[in-house]
Amino acid sequence: MSRPYNIGLDIGTSSIGWSVVDDQSKLVSVRGKYGYGVRLYDEGQTAAERRSFRTTRRRLKRRKWRLGLLREIFEPYITPVDDTFFLRKKQSNLSPKDQRKLYPQTSLFNDRTDRAFYDDYPTIYHLRYKLMTEKRQFDIREIYLAMHHIVKYRGHFLNEAPVSSFKSSEINLVAHFDRLNTIFADLFSESGFQLETDKLAKVKALLLDNQ
Repeated sequence: MSRPYNIGLDIGTSSIGWSVVDDQSKLVSVRGKYGYGVRLYDEGQTAAERRSFRTTRRRLKRRKWRLGLLREIFEPYITPVDDTFFLRKKQSNLSPKDQRKLYPQTSLFNDRTDRAFYDDYPTIYHLRYKLMTEKRQFDIREIYLAMHHIVKYRGHFLNEAPVSSFKSSEINLVAHFDRLNTIFADLFSESGFQLETDKLAKVKALLLDNQ
């Protein structure tokens, strides 16, 4: 075009509107048509879905790595007691009719049935509780199963709050422990359970020690 003109754009998430006007803001004819129009396109998508897949793969890979290390620690002590324990555990999810299962009629333990084990420990948390509260020699395989559960389902430490919002000097363990003790007293008064608070200053110092 030989005369001055202006181009106006209205850019949105899924469209762009455009127009061509002269210095008096009047539409200019371009090749016999007024110079305005719109272009539509698909709205841009974030990578959140793909990122969640990557996060899941990374989480499962790290879980497998942790469980591998745990097995390396326990295997020298479990193998003399039960040399096929880990193999049976690995194949425990296979049907007894599956030809890949080397011990189709064998339970998780080689000296007792699964039913006997679950009679003693209906859930893994019953086993973990007894390991913490009973002073006796437990089967090394039971200790491994409890540790396996802890290491496998360890929870997460993800927090959307920025690091700058965390002030280590503001940790008030005494107030939190006093609140917990009040809750315990209200809900479980017959147990008499109370958290000790006389060593919280030392506990705080250990938690905040960068070394």
